[in-house]
Amino acid sequence: MEIIFAKSAAKHGISKAAVITIISKKSGTRIGSSKEKLDKLAWIGRDNLNQWVEIIAIDFLTFKYVIHAMPVSKRGGKEDEQLEGLW
Repeated sequence: MEIIFAKSAAKHGISKAAVITIISKKSGTRIGSSKEKLDKLAWIGRDNLNQWVEIIAIDFLTFKYVIHAMPVSKRGGKEDEQLEGLW
């Protein structure tokens, strides 16, 4: 599965390698639909600095388009994998 990154995905300094690693380890949780009426998916995982990272991507069927990658600590709240259910 190809992964393409929007400019907005780089805003918080999470590396593309970290995002790819997190996405490849498990399937995303559906959190809604994009304006294109495609599934919007979210992941939570640890990056190479051992910080929790949240990722949001649109599933274009043949590729995933990452629109958001941010350390969970910037959002606040509890930092663990259970955050997936909050979107």
